[in-house]
Amino acid sequence: MDEFSFIKWIRSNQKKDRNIVIGIGDDCASIKINGNKQCLVTTDMLVDGTHFDLKKNTPGEIGKKSMACSISDIAAMGCSAKYAVVSICFPQETRTKFAKELFLGMKREADAYNIKIIGGDVVSGKKMLVVNVTMYGENKGLNPVTRSGAKVDDVIMVTGALGGSILKKHFAFKPRLKEGQLLNKKFNINSMIDISDGLVADLNHILEESGIGAVLYEDGVPVSADAKKLARKTGFSALHHALHDGEDYELLFTLSGKESKKLLASSSFPVRLSKIGHIKRSKGISMQGSNGKLKKIKPVGYKHFK
Repeated sequence: MDEFSFIKWIRSNQKKDRNIVIGIGDDCASIKINGNKQCLVTTDMLVDGTHFDLKKNTPGEIGKKSMACSISDIAAMGCSAKYAVVSICFPQETRTKFAKELFLGMKREADAYNIKIIGGDVVSGKKMLVVNVTMYGENKGLNPVTRSGAKVDDVIMVTGALGGSILKKHFAFKPRLKEGQLLNKKFNINSMIDISDGLVADLNHILEESGIGAVLYEDGVPVSADAKKLARKTGFSALHHALHDGEDYELLFTLSGKESKKLLASSSFPVRLSKIGHIKRSKGISMQGSNGKLKKIKPVGYKHFK
C-alpha cells in the first residue's frame, strides 16, 4: 500500500462542509468556530519499532516525543497550540511506574508550551506500545499557513540544520511553535510545512498541493553536524542525509523575494535561517550544483509502507 495514494483516495470520498476551512492534506485541519475564529486539529500516532524503541528509549523520552510531534504540526500552520487529548495502548505487562513516567514526559513537554492535556483513553494490547496525541490549536486572528499557497518565484527557506536526526535529534528536537507564529505574524508566508518525512519529500508535499515545482541550491542546504557524522558510517553523503532523512521537525516555508530579504535582515529571529531554493512553474524538483548545472532529484523520504 502507498500511504499518500491512500490519503488521496480518502480525500476523494469526502463531502464538502462550509465550516471546514482546511481539510485533509495539510499539517492540520481547521474548522470555523465563530467569525474569524478557527479551531485547528491534528493527530499523530507513535508506534514501538517505528518511532521509538522500548529497548533504547526511556518512557519519558517517548512521552516527550509524542507530544512534540503534534505541537510541531500546529507550528507548521503558524498558529497557537492549546489543548491535547491522549490515547495510549500499553502492552498488558506494563508496570504503573512506566506508565506514569511516560505521561510525565508528555506533561513536561506540554507544560513547556502552556498546553493543557484535557482527556484521552487508556487500553491494553498483547505486545505493542502505541501512543496517539490529538492536538487542538487556535488561529488568534491569523490565517493558518497551508501547503497550497506557494507561488512561482517564491524563495524556499528552512529553519535550523538538517539530517542525521536518528542519532539524537528525533528525541531532542524543540517544536518551532514560537518561530511559526512569529513568521505568520510578522511576514507574509505563502506556504509552510514541518519536516517529518525529509526535506525533499516534504517540499514535494508543498509542490503537489500548490501545483508547481522547485529548484534547490546544493550549497544552500544547511547540513547538520549529525548528518556529517552519520555519513561517515553509512556511505551516503552528508547532503544526502540532509535532503532525505526524516524527523528534523524544522520549518520549511516559501515567501516572496522581497519578504525573504526582510526576514533575513531581521536580527530578532531566534534560530538559524537558510535560503535553500526557489519555486518554478514547471513541476518536479531539481538540484542546482555549485557549477550552476541542474539535475532532477526524486522526492524520496520516509515511507510507512515499502
